Amino acid sequence: MSATPLSQRLWRDQSVSAVAAGFVTVLVGFASSAAIVFQAAQALGATPSQTASWMWALGLGMGATCIGLSLRWKMPVVTAWSTPGAAV
Repeated sequence: MSATPLSQRLWRDQSVSAVAAGFVTVLVGFASSAAIVFQAAQALGATPSQTASWMWALGLGMGATCIGLSLRWKMPVVTAWSTPGAAV
């Protein structure tokens, strides 16, 4: 029995509803804490470029962990920072 290549398995598991649900989940998870992150950055005196860099790092970290854990466990996994955690 031959193993199915990863690229074929990834495309086979795609559907419009799965992609839409994932997009909405990530959008809500990211946007829900963005205001607190921006307020914290402003309170610390961060420049706009530092704030943008912070948001990019958090977004890329969240994306990498979501993809990695989803591939590992073969089910959708969403990682995000919590609102209280972002406030701290």
